[in-house]
Amino acid sequence: MTDTPQAVPQPGVVRLAADITEVLLIRHGRSADVVPGSPESADPPLHAEGEEQAAKLAARLAPKHLDAVYASHLRRAVQTAEAFAAPKGLEVRIDPELEEVRLGEWGNGEFRRRAFVMDPEWVEWSRTRTWDGIPGAEGDAVFRRRVTRAIDRAVSAHPGGRLAVVCHGGVINAYLAVLLGSARTIWMTCDNTSISVVHHAADGHSIVTANDCRHLDDPALRA
Repeated sequence: MTDTPQAVPQPGVVRLAADITEVLLIRHGRSADVVPGSPESADPPLHAEGEEQAAKLAARLAPKHLDAVYASHLRRAVQTAEAFAAPKGLEVRIDPELEEVRLGEWGNGEFRRRAFVMDPEWVEWSRTRTWDGIPGAEGDAVFRRRVTRAIDRAVSAHPGGRLAVVCHGGVINAYLAVLLGSARTIWMTCDNTSISVVHHAADGHSIVTANDCRHLDDPALRA
């Protein structure tokens, strides 16, 4: 304590690192409706609404400098990435390891069907908040390792840069769960075309925002 105490302002966020690499984790736009088991169910394109969402995302990101854009190889992710990468003259770099969780017997639209009809097996599984317990699926630990490897590889390729990674809700949940040390891999809402921002530096990482979708609506004002 000084002899003449002075009023001091609340400190802001301390940003000591000059080598921050900024990552925008972006979920794809709404994908097309599919008939479970049909050929298109494995890799649906964007729904018309998803195309509109991607256009609004692109408008929001227009003034944002990006050094690189990565995407899962699935069409809904590539189309979403191209919507804002093309106007910037950036190539979309495809990484299959950014694919959504591999669902085994619940793949090709079966997971959607079960969720839509509130299948008792799906309801019971959903309470676990992990990707374990789905027959033939890759499992939670394998999924976490895969997506962490893919995103960290992109970060390492652009030290001090700004990059966007367009992927899937499960991927974003898993990666942030790893950073937070959460036992639950499915722990947050991840809206279509939402942006979650992570800063990486030599002295650690910080999550700046999660599920930011203000280009579509304001989640705080939803009914």
